Amino acid sequence: MTRINLGSEGEHVMGLFDKLRRRKKEKVPAGGSVESTNYNETIVGFVLLERDDCDFDLFIRNMKNEWDIEIEERPEEGNLFFEVKGMQVVCAHIAAPVPDREVEENAKLNILWREAEQVTSRHQSQIIVSVLNATNAIEGHVLFTQTASALLQLDHALAIYMAPLVVEASQYVETSRGIKHDELPVSLWIFIGLFQNAKGASAYTYGLRNFGKEEMEIMQSSESLSDVFEMMFMTTTYVVENDVTLHDGETLGFSAEQKLSISLSKGVATEGNSLKIGF
Repeated sequence: MTRINLGSEGEHVMGLFDKLRRRKKEKVPAGGSVESTNYNETIVGFVLLERDDCDFDLFIRNMKNEWDIEIEERPEEGNLFFEVKGMQVVCAHIAAPVPDREVEENAKLNILWREAEQVTSRHQSQIIVSVLNATNAIEGHVLFTQTASALLQLDHALAIYMAPLVVEASQYVETSRGIKHDELPVSLWIFIGLFQNAKGASAYTYGLRNFGKEEMEIMQSSESLSDVFEMMFMTTTYVVENDVTLHDGETLGFSAEQKLSISLSKGVATEGNSLKIGF
């Protein structure tokens, strides 16, 4: 299982979360309570910077210019807290790289960005971005993406890391702009891993569980690796965009003739169970 390692910053970040929750509690009217939601996950990612400094003033301008989101709060001791539609966002600048070469090791998995390991190894500091109190996964991930995109437009931003996903800064910004046209940037939310051996081409997802779905796998397909990736990408996008839940024993097809089997069993490249797509 891939885990995000906060390293020595862990206690610092948890302290920020506690501070933010106290602020939220203070805003509740007497006799009231924070309304609970069905989605209570904290969305976390790391914006990687090539220098130690962080220009939050430029970020605030970017949020207004790019997404028409007005941030009235000001940075406090290298941290910025703000709220959008009841969701809280924490941007915490840490003047140190992500420890233990965690980013660089995961960057090796990005076959679509060959220089990922080399580029991410240059990061000297990070901004830990967190979205709390989202009412649902889509809404929370959209706000996270808008925030991350504005941060990645800082001139020394290199990439973003959401274990195990690593995306180059300009690619992330370009893809995020699909939100303006009601396109969900699913490729920025779900990692698709690929591998191939003598038995065929395989693919697996990481991140679908964040949307209440089972992870998916295509195992040892006789199709090309590029076709396997395309099928997994299409299926993942279809599931997230349409809030579709696939079930064991059903079939899947993107044409009248196509009927791919779906079976639920223990994951091969994923933890727990996964849905195997017969492709």
